[in-house]
Amino acid sequence: MAVEAPKWEGGVVLYAGGTDYARLGRSSSKKQTDAEKQAELQRQQKYPNLATPHRLKGLEDVRIAFISGGSTAVHCIAGDVNGVCYTWGRNERGQLGHGDTLQRNIPTKVAGLDGKFVVKASGGKGHTVVVAKDGQSFAFGLNTAGQLGTGSIRRGKGSPDDVQLSPVKCAVEAATDVACGGDYTLWIVGEGRVWAAGYPQYGQLGDGDDHMYNAKDSSIQIKYEPQPAPRCINALKEHKIVKVASGGNHAIAVSDKGAAFTWGNGNYGKLGHKVQQDEFTPRQLEGFSKRILALPEGVVAAGSTSTFCVGTGPQLYAWGKLKVSGDNATYPQPVHDLSGWNPHSMACGPATFAVAAERSVITWGAATNQELGYGEGGKKSSANPDKCTPLDGLYTHAVAAGSGFMLFLVEPCERVDKMPLHKPEVEIEEAAAVEEEGGAGGAKAGAKRKAPAGGGAKGKKAK
Repeated sequence: MAVEAPKWEGGVVLYAGGTDYARLGRSSSKKQTDAEKQAELQRQQKYPNLATPHRLKGLEDVRIAFISGGSTAVHCIAGDVNGVCYTWGRNERGQLGHGDTLQRNIPTKVAGLDGKFVVKASGGKGHTVVVAKDGQSFAFGLNTAGQLGTGSIRRGKGSPDDVQLSPVKCAVEAATDVACGGDYTLWIVGEGRVWAAGYPQYGQLGDGDDHMYNAKDSSIQIKYEPQPAPRCINALKEHKIVKVASGGNHAIAVSDKGAAFTWGNGNYGKLGHKVQQDEFTPRQLEGFSKRILALPEGVVAAGSTSTFCVGTGPQLYAWGKLKVSGDNATYPQPVHDLSGWNPHSMACGPATFAVAAERSVITWGAATNQELGYGEGGKKSSANPDKCTPLDGLYTHAVAAGSGFMLFLVEPCERVDKMPLHKPEVEIEEAAAVEEEGGAGGAKAGAKRKAPAGGGAKGKKAK
């Protein structure tokens, strides 16, 4: 049954999942001593997992217009009804945009965006890109692969990386939306054109090339040339694209006529073309071209190993690796557990999923930090979609997700005001030592790679 959305005047952000941003998405197999085990218990008390969705200190009296994460992100972005942008979470690469690499454990205004009315944002593994109301786009964080889309890569003195700690302007105009992958970025520009910049190895830039080259004359050292200058994806120029979503290294776009296209890394069949191979240019999904169309007003989402789209019905479809165990779906298949629901928002973490439909939130997946929001004593993970009972009956305008966390933008009401408030012990702190950053979509830009069979031709078999 359709539920009419309340008159939109901004919502309240609720957060579920891990708060130890230096550790989220990272694990260690090292055997711990008794002293280390005790220290770990103390750390878990300092940085608790929030099994029940919590309100956040710093946003108690702020009405939020949008929330965002990213399937590879360990940081969060939110924008209020006045266009002010807030970020928090991991900041080892300056992806929070505050001019430093200090971790923020509470939402903090991005001062470098003062005067810019921010309406959209997205996060990659180490970067963030926002879109302003006037169509300008700004980015901050790691730019080693050109993922900030500034048109160039500038490495600092004594550093192999280009890191922009404060917002810089992207080389696109008239942007209306943005979607960040692990180390690349897609923009919807003007009347439905898609532009791309960043790391090209799997074809995620959609330009027909992985930009592979041999870096040595006397031996084989395969590298992939970063693409820092945003370029229009020509294969989509004949279509007006209204929705786009980025996984770690693949993407999906939907046109105003109901056509759906995917491209990039094809592992697990997550491109939906019945084969596990990369696509260097957008390829139309046969499953959304005849009786069933992708709904232009429907949701699209992409995780690290899966892809989602709402088709005629409305019915949510999914493909790729959807569970830790079990076969992959190499073409769009109905999510039967959600038949009869009409999702109005969806988000993916690495292997977790959240859907907002009617007055419910449904979550599932291989959670690591109780981010599914089932509450204290509830399940820590779920192989199948299940209601997030602490939010049942509330109107959730939007959901967002990342590595180890989920965000929910809910309609203000007395019940929401009484939900627990998360007040971290420390609000700002030094970042942890940076681990080797291979973007979720691949290794550090320019890194060695085993030469692919076929010399990197279009449609090369995914490894």
